[in-house]
Amino acid sequence: MIPISGTFISIGRNDFLLCNNTRYGVKADEKIEGYPFPIRIKIASKDTTLLDNSKEITDLIDQVYQFSRMYWKSVKQQNLPVTIKYPEMVAEIFPYFDNKSIPSFGRDNLWFL
Repeated sequence: MIPISGTFISIGRNDFLLCNNTRYGVKADEKIEGYPFPIRIKIASKDTTLLDNSKEITDLIDQVYQFSRMYWKSVKQQNLPVTIKYPEMVAEIFPYFDNKSIPSFGRDNLWFL
């Protein structure tokens, strides 16, 4: 019953859930890999007329979807946003760092991106 990847639904004014999974067809028995959690997207603008433009909203959500599928280690698309995947990768390699603490600069900056 999971929607096809890339599908989004409105859950409120300028608030959306974007389905990001490995389901691309309509077969009911299709195996879902990874984490099929939706991405919640809230859209805001100083120019409120942009928020009434459904094509603009669709284009923005599509950009979020395409960016969330990017992965620098291979050409295989991922179904987790880089904001989740990259910190997970850092946590996996952290035990191999010489210094066992993250410098203060690294605590407030996305140095791993």
